[in-house]
Amino acid sequence: MERFPNAAPLDPANFQGQKGQRSARMSNLLNHVLLSQRVQFLHKVSTLVEMVEDLGKDFRRAADDLAEGLSVNPKEMWDDVDTDHYDLNTCLREAIVVFKSFLLALPENQLGTFQDTVREQSGPQETGTASRQGLIRHRRTTAIAGE
Repeated sequence: MERFPNAAPLDPANFQGQKGQRSARMSNLLNHVLLSQRVQFLHKVSTLVEMVEDLGKDFRRAADDLAEGLSVNPKEMWDDVDTDHYDLNTCLREAIVVFKSFLLALPENQLGTFQDTVREQSGPQETGTASRQGLIRHRRTTAIAGE
């Protein structure tokens, strides 16, 4: 019997920022439209990746502006930094749950192959090869649980 990772939709109430809440609402809406659990799972992972990238950019930009004294309203910017930090932490927690769910759904006979792949992609990188992040990112639609 084939098992699929849990793809429970993101809950907007778990995010403080407008961007995070909006992304979670969209994820929640699409979760009802996407029919297969596999597609729901992949969409949730993709949404988390996009949210982390956006929040990371906003966080870095605000932190840089604060450090350089460029902010017109430092109090408001600090509130934005706190909100982005909270939402990044929420994304991390969601990613941990998604990863654990993936590991539970992964057939035992594929666990060794998965572990080898992670080790290979996490090892030192040779000069002149594609970046590890690029290797991982382009494999988001790989088979899950033997599909």
